[in-house]
Amino acid sequence: MPPIVVAVLAAAGCGGGSGSTSPSPTQTTRGSGTAKVLAFDRAGAKPATRRRIAYLAECTSNPYCATRLKGVRAAAEKYGFDFKVFDANFNPQAQLRLVQDAVAQGFDGYLFAPVAATPGCAMWTSFLRPTGKPIVTLDIPMCKDADHTPGVAATVTMVRQAFFDAHVDHAFRSCTSPCKVAAIGGFTGSDLFTVWERAIEHGKAKFPNVQVVSDQPGNFDPRVALRVVGDALRAHPDLDAVISPWDDMTRGAEQAIVAAGKRPGKDVRIYSTGATKVGVQRVQQGTWNETSVFLPYEESYYAAVALMMALQGKPVNAYVNEAELPPVTKLGSIYVTKRNAAMFRPNY
Repeated sequence: MPPIVVAVLAAAGCGGGSGSTSPSPTQTTRGSGTAKVLAFDRAGAKPATRRRIAYLAECTSNPYCATRLKGVRAAAEKYGFDFKVFDANFNPQAQLRLVQDAVAQGFDGYLFAPVAATPGCAMWTSFLRPTGKPIVTLDIPMCKDADHTPGVAATVTMVRQAFFDAHVDHAFRSCTSPCKVAAIGGFTGSDLFTVWERAIEHGKAKFPNVQVVSDQPGNFDPRVALRVVGDALRAHPDLDAVISPWDDMTRGAEQAIVAAGKRPGKDVRIYSTGATKVGVQRVQQGTWNETSVFLPYEESYYAAVALMMALQGKPVNAYVNEAELPPVTKLGSIYVTKRNAAMFRPNY
């Protein structure tokens, strides 16, 4: 039998999906496939036929995307498949060309993480689904689905609206009396920025003690965050907290707080996202108050496992919630705080 060929399309390292409902980040809305994927992986049955996967990635160079590539490699070693990387470099138009290229090469399955939800849905509808081959999506939901898109063999993600709603709520809940908050986000117009802004609006409605005095894009760049948070502190020297959707960007916020003569984590609380090695270290040191968990390695690894299941006639056909994977269940929370930071082992 000739080898089965699988194309993997991966997308934005810090993507966000659509939808306005806000279940908890550990709650699933259409039934979870997490337990099925974990059970299959524990069995570890290696397919008799060597399979080949094409990994269409939004990027491979930043820490999140590079770690996700390691997850695919680990799955490839365990399950005996080969894979080819197609890197869109955060460009939806480039990803469209790569999707068309992968389909033309006649792969037998696809791991697809859209650069953005709307064009990703169009690529899935027009090119991927018509192949009739198994497709697993990862990183961000698409097609206006809160999590799993019907028709794909599985969707593996944690970065959805509910996740960011919970992160912002967790930060805002610390304001037991009136307080001022500065928010820094990603790139204006990106899916993640839209989801992040929606989470902030949800939080403001739920926590009237909170006054968001600055809400600016930080472009995931610590240098931009340094400037933006510095401006916020000059305008509001009584600032109480900073919230951020990415640890690397948060480093700039911390620098701005120190430059203003204040103690990060104490005079100005910091709530970040990523649970990177740097972020967890900062939490342990007490300079950040919390960082919410991202799992890029597990995201791609279990997406590949779900694809192996589909190729063996056992598709999950459901949402695989990363908040139900072992790193989070062992921690007991999506929030890394000083209390539990020693229990979490970041891998990027």
